[in-house]
Amino acid sequence: MEKRITILEVLAEQNQKSIDRLDRSIADLRSDMNCRFTEVDRKFTDVDRKFTWLIGMQSTTFIAIVGIFAKLLNIF
Repeated sequence: MEKRITILEVLAEQNQKSIDRLDRSIADLRSDMNCRFTEVDRKFTDVDRKFTWLIGMQSTTFIAIVGIFAKLLNIF
């Protein structure tokens, strides 16, 4: 009977160690994922800024072209 209890205690301890390793692995994985999502967010911010500049330049060019045509046609 004592031998069975000892075996069960050893198995329970091994299971607990395995669960602890899994917890640490999951925590490390979450940390890595958070770092990568932070990188992706930073890159999207850079793209958003460039996109805003691009739209601004296109709008300015369009207004300038409309102004040139209006001047040529003596509308204004």
